[in-house]
Amino acid sequence: METAPGTAHAERSANQVACLRFLADAGVAQTVGVISAETGLSRPTVHAVLDDLVAAGLVEPSNAASAGPGRPARSFRFVREAGVVAGVDIGPRGARVVLCDLAGHRLGYAELGREGRSVDETTVAAVEAVAKEAGADLASLRAVGVALPGVVEESGRLRASLVLPEVVGQPIAETVAEQLGCLVTVDNDIKLAALAEQRGGAGRGHSDVLYLQVGNRLSLSIVLDEEIRQGSHRIAGELGSQRGMRWTRNAQRGQLVWTSRPTGEAVLQAAAAGDAEAKAEIKDFCAQIAGRIATVVLVVDPDVVVVRCGGAAETTTLLRPLEAAVAKELVVPERPPFVAAALGREAAVLGAAGHAFDRFGSAIYGVQNYPSPWNKLTHDDERNYQ
Repeated sequence: METAPGTAHAERSANQVACLRFLADAGVAQTVGVISAETGLSRPTVHAVLDDLVAAGLVEPSNAASAGPGRPARSFRFVREAGVVAGVDIGPRGARVVLCDLAGHRLGYAELGREGRSVDETTVAAVEAVAKEAGADLASLRAVGVALPGVVEESGRLRASLVLPEVVGQPIAETVAEQLGCLVTVDNDIKLAALAEQRGGAGRGHSDVLYLQVGNRLSLSIVLDEEIRQGSHRIAGELGSQRGMRWTRNAQRGQLVWTSRPTGEAVLQAAAAGDAEAKAEIKDFCAQIAGRIATVVLVVDPDVVVVRCGGAAETTTLLRPLEAAVAKELVVPERPPFVAAALGREAAVLGAAGHAFDRFGSAIYGVQNYPSPWNKLTHDDERNYQ
């Protein structure tokens, strides 16, 4: 019986994914015999798959390996340097950018100021800077993910932003794609941070994650069934879009205002050091925001609530009083644990890079259904969390 064309194509793609994943995880050249044994594919099938992957530039023959007399066995390795993918996180004052290879290994990381540049100019400058630092050829750039603060339409345009109002309506994705000559995707920075925490951070292993970030503003995002919850109009989680909504009594246009110290970070640091006034302000702050957090918890019923507030020490100081305040708002005993974010200030930029892999994986690899390298992206030993 002949195999249907669609079935044969799906089987071929699955075989390509199996071989490429094994070579990517191995990190070094492997013989056809080892690949066959580890993937469960026959040697003729492995040979055919490797021929396709070599033609695509994803795999190359390595130095022949020999365990004794006779013809040496052929070995092959994943050419992870064949292409690069970048993630860029743009804020009002500057940008963070990460560059990684096709296996998700970090090649470079940089931070730079806006210096009067527009958002698209800053994005291009950031990618060029990190590529120069890494010694990477921009001709190998396959995709870029961009994180922006605000409500981002599916097209990649900002519909609304308190932080970058001058960018609203601009075709950022199209402009950057034209200048860099690659695929570009744009999404909200907090949503991408939530995605990164779910895929490889404090929410790893959970399909439903509520992400809460406390900084100059209080931001929230939701991941359901391992995907960013956008909603019909891409405003899911955008509590700051509610007219007159104030997280705290003295908030000003969404900006959190503190009394015992100039900034939230300073308040948390003082509270961690035992300052009574700072501890009292943190407790009151948690009580004020607990009602809205509890409402979202009851609507979403997440597996876990991931919280980020500055560095690890600051977040830990906020966790327990916040969890206790939310618990007081609930009359049911079931409630999700509150845990500290694991990816620090790099969550959004890592989320941007990972989102580019997710969205453009088939074009990046030329292989259908190849999984994005979230594990490498979020567990790089060179990363310094803050």
